[in-house]
Amino acid sequence: MADEDKAKAEKLAAAKKKVEALKKAKAKKGGTSKKAAASDAGAAPTPSSATPEPAATEAFPPPPPVPEDADDSSKPTSPTVVVPPSSLAEQSKARSTSFRASGPLSPGLFSPSEGGASGEMAAEIYRKHVLKIEELEKEKARLEKEVKDAERRWQKAEGELADLRDKDGEEDGGDNKKDGEGEKLRNEITALQRQNAQLQAQLARRHVASPSVSMSSPPSLSDTPAAAGGNEELEQQLKSKSATIESMELEMSVLRAQVERLSAPSSDGPTEQIAALEERLARAEKAAALAQRELGDLKRNLERTTEKAVKDSSALTSAETKVRALEKEVEESNKAKEELTKKVEGLEKKVATLTTLHKEQDGRTQALRKEKEKAEKEANELKEKVEKVEAENLKLRKQHAAEGGGDDEGLNELEEEERLKLEKRVRELEAENTDLRRGIWHEKRKEMQLGPDDEPLSSGGRFENVDLGSAGGNKHRGGAPSVATGFGDFFASGLNALTGGGGDHGHGHGHGHDELLEDDDFEFDEEAFRRAQEEDQKKRLERIKEIKRSLKNWEGWRLDLVENRRGGGEGIGEIFEV
Repeated sequence: MADEDKAKAEKLAAAKKKVEALKKAKAKKGGTSKKAAASDAGAAPTPSSATPEPAATEAFPPPPPVPEDADDSSKPTSPTVVVPPSSLAEQSKARSTSFRASGPLSPGLFSPSEGGASGEMAAEIYRKHVLKIEELEKEKARLEKEVKDAERRWQKAEGELADLRDKDGEEDGGDNKKDGEGEKLRNEITALQRQNAQLQAQLARRHVASPSVSMSSPPSLSDTPAAAGGNEELEQQLKSKSATIESMELEMSVLRAQVERLSAPSSDGPTEQIAALEERLARAEKAAALAQRELGDLKRNLERTTEKAVKDSSALTSAETKVRALEKEVEESNKAKEELTKKVEGLEKKVATLTTLHKEQDGRTQALRKEKEKAEKEANELKEKVEKVEAENLKLRKQHAAEGGGDDEGLNELEEEERLKLEKRVRELEAENTDLRRGIWHEKRKEMQLGPDDEPLSSGGRFENVDLGSAGGNKHRGGAPSVATGFGDFFASGLNALTGGGGDHGHGHGHGHDELLEDDDFEFDEEAFRRAQEEDQKKRLERIKEIKRSLKNWEGWRLDLVENRRGGGEGIGEIFEV
């Protein structure tokens, strides 16, 4: 298809060149003919000068179109010779005849007999002329269109004629080649004929030169093998030459037939070419009609596709908006997810720190419980010892009373010293026990007195020493804190850490940091510990608020210890049972 398109383009270019050359030749001839026509027009009469302008314009018929067959028939025979257009004199004659044909109405314009009807006739004539002018203009446009179509066809025919001429030139070149080959063959045939004649003459001479020998002794020729071999060779050569001559004659007849065939269309070439061109033109018109139909179908399809494209574009825009909205939602969900993951990580860290703190607290509480159990065991053992000592003391007193006295002063002093030591030890243990049992209540009471927003004082976690006797109270106040600095301080600090209190019991309550965190071997995250402390502070404040709310339930209650303090002399009564 590409080669055919290239060939068509080349043919069209050649046809255009030829058309331009023909137009130039026509222009040259038209200039000379116009000069001659101008001289003729100067001498010719102009009968239409008296008529009005509409009639003059109406009388200009378009020049008759030149038939295509004439152009086509004239082109192949003489491509440079062009039929000149009709002269100006002939055109003016045609105008005058056409005007005269419409002349019966013209005398009415100037006839005085009609009088008042002349104006109406003139108006009607003018109207008719205007209508005729419009019709002629339409016909002119139609004829111009036909002329353009004819020019297109003529150009196509010229291109096809040029192609045919090129083909004829190629065929003529082939004929010349074939003629040269035919001449060669003829020369070869003549040479072979001469050789054949020479051979036949030689054979005849031989037969004539030795007739007697052949008649008298015929076996002699047959007996000589050289002569027999020569005759056979000559016969073979004759046969081969005759065969070549026959083949040459056949080829010559074929070539003559081809030459006759090629020469036959050369005489009837233009008419046959014109017929072929007309057939091609009809085919081209059919192809153009088909192309127009296809173009209409394509336009319809294009309209449909545009409608579909508009619909698709609207759907695509809506889909794009949906996609953008979904992308925004996905981004928001991803951001929320990231925030939640961060929160989860923070909570996990908090949980880890709280679990570690909880484990440490559990370990310390267990240690405190063990210490408490040990202290209770020691207190029980001391009570048993005191009971044993008292029982021994009673026995000794009974013995002393039974014996009737003696040196009682030394014994009384020793007993008094032992009794004071034991009482001191018992009171220390009782103080520790009361501290252990009442430490939580002291802390709660302190928190209730302070309020949720007040910071606990340094002495908030300190246990108060109760004056259990009037005489020995001062001794106890001075001695109890110094003695109860072991297990009581440790247990009090643990309770203070659990309840959120501050200060130490045995060391003057001067420490400002929590002893639960004084573990040098354990490394932990300070940020997590700070957050855990904040959480504990919040929980402590919530507990304080709950305790304040629950204080209403304790209204009207009081602690009555008078009956318990009435026992023994000097205000030394039991507060609780061990």
